[in-house]
Amino acid sequence: MTNDGQVVNNPTIDAGKILTFPRGIPGFEKYTTFVVYHKEENDINAFWLESCDEPKVTFTLVDPGQYGLSYELELTDEERDLLKAEKAEELGVFMVLSKKDSDKKDNPALNANIAGPIIINPRNQLGLQKVIFRSRVSTVIVQEK
Repeated sequence: MTNDGQVVNNPTIDAGKILTFPRGIPGFEKYTTFVVYHKEENDINAFWLESCDEPKVTFTLVDPGQYGLSYELELTDEERDLLKAEKAEELGVFMVLSKKDSDKKDNPALNANIAGPIIINPRNQLGLQKVIFRSRVSTVIVQEK
């Protein structure tokens, strides 16, 4: 296992690209290829992953930095090999958003899966979901100028 340090300056994912998740995404292992779409709306910069095999299977990804979060991740040698990553700087880390029903029908709450970030190597168009059992997530509440 190697310590990759803090990932900074997340690379962006080009919309319209195909990403491969060789292991699938936990709970959706049979879907391994996804097309990426990008959208900016209401000050949220988000990406959508849509399964190439089943378009109803989609995931919304956001940069955790938009919410003052940053990750320190340790990738196993197997994960590093799967992503074909040589350096942490090559990787983008994203949170998966999901809608949760709320009392307000027209405004459902959005939840982020902090313990299961998506890690993507945009150069090789490879990704995986890293399940974190003991998270080391930090957030900035007040930032000095």
